[in-house]
Amino acid sequence: MSEDKKTAEQQEKKSTIPRGPAATAAKNKYRDNNYDRAELAIPKGMKATIREIAKQQGQSFNEYVCAAIKEKVQQDTGEELAWEKK
Repeated sequence: MSEDKKTAEQQEKKSTIPRGPAATAAKNKYRDNNYDRAELAIPKGMKATIREIAKQQGQSFNEYVCAAIKEKVQQDTGEELAWEKK
């Protein structure tokens, strides 16, 4: 067995991330119970720019967009937009 293949198999065995249909169902259930989904339509090319800026800030695209929304709500209403599980 080649060294690269052996290393990849060893890393896969060490992985603690659950895989398979049951794990996917559990992740989807968690997501559905804890998050709302929203589609964001932005001009072509803007997503790549935002993604790069977010990366430079050490954030995911989603974290960056959520922070921008919270900042705008604070600016417009004077109130802090906080996440509360209902």
